[in-house]
Amino acid sequence: MNKLISNITSYLNYLIKNCNLNVSVHFTTDIFELLPSDIVSMLLPYNSHTNAYCIMAKSINHHKCLLNQKNLLTKCQNKKEFCYVCHAGVKEYIYPVCKDNCAVGFIAVTRYRQNIPAKNGILNLKLWENTLDTQLPLTLCNSVIPPLCIMIEKLLTAYFKKNDNEYNLIIQYLNEYHANILLSDLAKHFNRSNSHISHLFKKESGMTIRAYCNDLKLHDAQKLLLNTDISITEIAFDAGFSDTSYFIYLFKKKFGISPLQYRRKNQ
Repeated sequence: MNKLISNITSYLNYLIKNCNLNVSVHFTTDIFELLPSDIVSMLLPYNSHTNAYCIMAKSINHHKCLLNQKNLLTKCQNKKEFCYVCHAGVKEYIYPVCKDNCAVGFIAVTRYRQNIPAKNGILNLKLWENTLDTQLPLTLCNSVIPPLCIMIEKLLTAYFKKNDNEYNLIIQYLNEYHANILLSDLAKHFNRSNSHISHLFKKESGMTIRAYCNDLKLHDAQKLLLNTDISITEIAFDAGFSDTSYFIYLFKKKFGISPLQYRRKNQ
C-alpha cells in the first residue's frame, strides 16, 4: 500500500507541474481521523488551495471557506462532477470521492474565475483578475482527474479503520486555516480545553501551534511573492501576519534572505 500512496502523490505532482492544474484533495473530518498519521502527512500538502488569491481569501475569512467546503460535500452526495463558484468568486470543478456508495470527500480543480464576475463576492478585484485564469480546461480535467479518484477511493478502502487520531484532525484543520487561527478558536472547534490542544500538539509534533502556523504562513508568503506583484506589507497581511517587521524577521530567519530579495532572486 506504500506504493499506492506514492503513486497518488506522484500523480498529483504530475497534474500540478506538468498539466498546470491547481488540484487539491479534501475529505470529511472523520476520514482524517480514520487514516494513519503517515498517510495523512503525505496527503496534507495537497489538502488546500494554494493559488495566491485563495491564500488571501482564507486569511480574511476562513470561516466562509470552511462553510464552502461543507456545502461542496453536501452537493457531492449526487456522486457527479460539477462546477462551483465560491463566496470569493473563484470557479472550481469538483469530483466526488466515494466510499461504500457515499461521498466522503472531493477533488477540486481551481484557480479559475467567471468570465463575467459577480463583483460583490470578490475580495480583491486586482488580485482576482491577475492571478486567476478565465478558462477551465474541462476536457483535460475529465481525462486526468477520474483516475486520481479511483486511486484515492482504493486507498480509503484499504485504510478505513477507527484509530481516534485527534492530532490528524488538528493538523488538517491548521493546514487549511492557519492564517489567523487562535488557540482558543482551535479548542472551541474541537470542543477541548486550550491546554489539551496545546499539549497534544506539542507532544505529537515537537512544535508549538504558533510555530507550526508561522511556518505554514511563510510558505504562503513564498507563493504570494512569486505569483503576485503586491507589496511586502500586503503579503504579510494576506499570509496572516499583523506585523510586517516580524514577518520579515521570520522570513529571513527561515530562508536566509529578506522577502524582497527572495522575490528579486526568483523572478
